Amino acid sequence: MTHHADLHGTGAFRAGICSIIGLPNVGKSTLLNALIGERLSIVTPKAQTTRQRLLGIYSDDAHQAVFVDTPGLLEPRYALHESMQAEAARAQTDADVLLYVVDLGWDQSLAHIRGFRPPGGLPSIVCLNKSDRVDSAVIEEVRDELQGDSRWARVLETEATAGTGIEDLRRAILEFLPVCPPLYPVDEIATAPVRFFAAELIRETCFEHLSDEVPYSTAVEIDAFREAEDPVYIAALVYVERESQKGIVIGRSGSMIRRIGRESRLKIEKLIERPVYLDLRVKVLGNWRRRPGRLKLLGYDVPSGTG
Repeated sequence: MTHHADLHGTGAFRAGICSIIGLPNVGKSTLLNALIGERLSIVTPKAQTTRQRLLGIYSDDAHQAVFVDTPGLLEPRYALHESMQAEAARAQTDADVLLYVVDLGWDQSLAHIRGFRPPGGLPSIVCLNKSDRVDSAVIEEVRDELQGDSRWARVLETEATAGTGIEDLRRAILEFLPVCPPLYPVDEIATAPVRFFAAELIRETCFEHLSDEVPYSTAVEIDAFREAEDPVYIAALVYVERESQKGIVIGRSGSMIRRIGRESRLKIEKLIERPVYLDLRVKVLGNWRRRPGRLKLLGYDVPSGTG
């Protein structure tokens, strides 16, 4: 664990919540993993992978930052999207520091931040991510523009995949945390239970191997998680919306579901550092993304009035 001196020289511990927001696929999850130094949030090349808020915790001897990875900001098209946007909005309301992530190589991301208004009075930092994709003149132009905007307390560049700029970004975030005792035990790196991460790793593997709309139609539920057994026994259900999707997930003679199961098991074993027996099954839950009752069944928070 990296330790930093008290940046304010007060000797007081500082702790708070830093919410990470931005458009889909700008690198928010990769950034969270880099900031806490652990691979917690799933990362795929596909947009809209993150569906629920995920809390990752960074602690040193003078600070604790609780980083919240949020779903990408988008116009909701159905109930799942409404749930995702409610998660992102709540994260902004709960934050002590806001971190807005921009993809420097994506015009839509640059346009979005120019029109975005962070909550008043909230220290807000811009992270210009994927800095390796544009030349230095573009970075300088964007940085100068945003630094001259009073909405933003800091503007920093990163290349999260390579870890470039992460130390400076983390230091800037820690500077803005309020004086406060730790919010969580300092040896914790996440608030979600292990079974949540197991389900996310299975879902990540679905995104890696399934194409078109199929991965977006998948949801994963852990049916059993028996840590007392050796190997650890995990039974999981992969839900899809249509019978035809079930056939794709299973694959010819079960080839796809075996591949997903094998790769998911290896990821979970790396996470919990124990052998795992993963029992993976596929089930149809018709139109679950558009039906609030079924979203709730799968553990998603559904805003009131969602229809």
